[in-house]
Amino acid sequence: MTRNAPVDHPDALRLVVELESVYVACDDCGHSRILRLDNLMKAAELGVHNYMQLCRKIRCSECPKMPPAFRNLTVRPTWRCEEVLQSIA
Repeated sequence: MTRNAPVDHPDALRLVVELESVYVACDDCGHSRILRLDNLMKAAELGVHNYMQLCRKIRCSECPKMPPAFRNLTVRPTWRCEEVLQSIA
């Protein structure tokens, strides 16, 4: 098994600074949170540059630390440009 779980998402290489927010829910304990723009900018300052890197760093703060391959999270990004397109349509 690889050390990092693969992120199979069409937007995996998009930049973190393009995100408006990220909804994260732990499928094991039910804890959820929303990472807002200020959290995402801090992550970018710490060296997390794209969505794939961000997904590998996200953990549930309530559950014991697990390797990336064993995390059971639902992650839903909201991209900045999508909000503009939705308001135009």
